[in-house]
Amino acid sequence: MSRFSPNIALNAETLLQKAATQTGLSDFGDDAFLEPYELLLQSLRDEARLNKQGVIMLQRTILRLLVNRLLTEQAFAANPEMAETPIERPLYILGFPRTGTTLLHNLLSRDPTARWLRLWEGLHPAPPPESLEDDPRIAQTEEFVAGFEKIAPRLASAHKLNATGPEECLWLIEHTFADFIFELRANIPTYSDWLAGHEADAVWYRYYRRQLQMLSWKCRGIHWVCKAPRHLPGLGGLMSVFPDARIVQTHRGAENVLPSICSLCEITRSTASDVVDKAAIGAHWYQRLLEIERRSSEVRAAADPAQFLDVQYADLVADPIGTVRRIYEHHGCDYSNEFENGMEQWLADNRQHKHGAHRYSLEEYGLDTQTVRSDFAGIEE
Repeated sequence: MSRFSPNIALNAETLLQKAATQTGLSDFGDDAFLEPYELLLQSLRDEARLNKQGVIMLQRTILRLLVNRLLTEQAFAANPEMAETPIERPLYILGFPRTGTTLLHNLLSRDPTARWLRLWEGLHPAPPPESLEDDPRIAQTEEFVAGFEKIAPRLASAHKLNATGPEECLWLIEHTFADFIFELRANIPTYSDWLAGHEADAVWYRYYRRQLQMLSWKCRGIHWVCKAPRHLPGLGGLMSVFPDARIVQTHRGAENVLPSICSLCEITRSTASDVVDKAAIGAHWYQRLLEIERRSSEVRAAADPAQFLDVQYADLVADPIGTVRRIYEHHGCDYSNEFENGMEQWLADNRQHKHGAHRYSLEEYGLDTQTVRSDFAGIEE
């Protein structure tokens, strides 16, 4: 049997041993991750129908995550004071894909007092950075981005990766092995069913908070600006671990949201499998997002309304800087001319579709516009 067979390359115990051998370390931290880790690997072996490239890619991804967990625990053992690093009043952007979350994240990251996650930090968070401008992990991540874009050339039009640019919290939370990024990468229904019932568990957010503490130990800002669609299904866990979080939720009609995530899923799964069923992708994310909307709405209904500010996609696109001013006023953040100038410069340098238009339709994923609009009425503009 080829060493690239999923049964060999994606064996749970073997990968743990490889990570330990590679680092000379043995402490992976809180062992809560083992349940989703083992279930993920089982689903990848049994259900994902990975090709050779997919097996290699996912093996490397999982090994990276395990190594990072070992290095994280080593960093805390050497510097236990990191656990006292405050994460105060973080500003969170929540919203489904294609609701303006990336645009808003980039704008809020122009605030010179804000702290935000760079892609290189998400890929290699440990040891804690000494500087955000000069770190060997930046060049390492640039090589990763160039390599991945060769494998998935359509990715840039859907989500352009930038080693030093603002990135989603998924790059941190995936270290818990409880993140829907894995559903985008492969068809893993058994894992997906488990995740839907557990992604709001506070344990994942406690580990994520630990990572934020490590990253901001020597590189701190006034507040963190964080973003990920994953925070919608995880809203209950997020709010229990960050009770003082300031939240902005973006909204757009589901007929725009659903085909976008389906297209992104198709692009990423196509790099790992020769069998990609577009109708199955549509059915999966249709049900998945409906359930996420329902659960996140329940959490919001029980929370302090002042902790949230809703932003419509159309308003953000029509007046991006005015929208940011409204966010800062609502959440009591200090707004500056330097911040506004930075946003104006970013908007001038980053016109829409700079990296190509991301084209898709509901119909190509077996979905009907009127049905989607009716069922997702809660997220209509």
